[in-house]
Amino acid sequence: MTVGFGDVRAWRAAPLGTAGDGVKRDADDLEGCREQLATQGLPGSWVGVARIVAQARHVGMLGDMDTLLEARREVQRALYLAESEVTRIEQSVAAVEEAAASARCALGDDGSVTDLMGPQTFPNRFEAEEFSRARAATMQRLAADVQAILVQAAVVDAALARSIPGGYVDDIDDYGQESPEVAGRWAGLTDAERRAVVEQMVRELAEEYGLDMPVIDWRDESWGSNGQYADGDPGTVSLNEGLLDDPRLVHTVAHELRHGRQFEAIDDADDFHWPWQEDPLQEHLDDGITEEQVEEWERNFDDYRSTSSGDTYEEYFEQPVEVDARDTGRDYLAGLTAEEIDRLLEASR
Repeated sequence: MTVGFGDVRAWRAAPLGTAGDGVKRDADDLEGCREQLATQGLPGSWVGVARIVAQARHVGMLGDMDTLLEARREVQRALYLAESEVTRIEQSVAAVEEAAASARCALGDDGSVTDLMGPQTFPNRFEAEEFSRARAATMQRLAADVQAILVQAAVVDAALARSIPGGYVDDIDDYGQESPEVAGRWAGLTDAERRAVVEQMVRELAEEYGLDMPVIDWRDESWGSNGQYADGDPGTVSLNEGLLDDPRLVHTVAHELRHGRQFEAIDDADDFHWPWQEDPLQEHLDDGITEEQVEEWERNFDDYRSTSSGDTYEEYFEQPVEVDARDTGRDYLAGLTAEEIDRLLEASR
């Protein structure tokens, strides 16, 4: 999720501490209940199968409580850590806004820096040029300070999202969440660098999947979709350039290239080969894809559900090819590291 400077301006640390205290109270209460349950024995009159079943349920309940307790403690830790980090961010925002005001500049909610000085007159060209250089340097410093704050904010935001246990936020469960390190590294890249990383991802995933290098079609941010894969010779992967500032775009790339893999597996399954020739499908089977999956994908593409065709979003969302691609994108994003981003960027050069 992208965090803008306008968002960060409104951030306050105190509610995070309050929320952390509330989660701590819940966790303490749960821990007390867990200790009471652990020490509570079974009635002596319970024997045989009834006792065995009761003991199994007792152990199961303790395990479930341990899982819930650890999840609450993780959120508690994340909230307290975020409180400290957001306190620093608040101080940084106040400092850069004070510096901007002193320099007669304005900071926009999009992080832009505007010169409010207005036209100036100078006795000679040299002083005018020196003034222009000094103003440009001042605005660059302010822009760099704002960018540093946004990197900090991206790290905090991702850490909080990453601490949320499964089953509470559908968006995170379905699409995954980048690590704080990845969020910070992505926030520190320029759009040109992000585009280079994404295009290198496409090249490497296409090679891994045995696809011809697809055409990369960058769409304007007004395009209604995040991404799309069109089968062809070669295929085309369309991506929304308005998402370049969001590391979730990595999920989209892996998701769409997985569709390419699905098409390739279907083509290979249907490809004729002589008995003494290697089955083209074998490379997919070696990667854990089953023949049943490929058959299911082929049936799905023959009857693909789309909201543009009048189907419901749920029908689109839950069809097998989308579930599989979404799982692939989620796993790729979850496993991405800042070091891998740097490697992709270097490999793109």
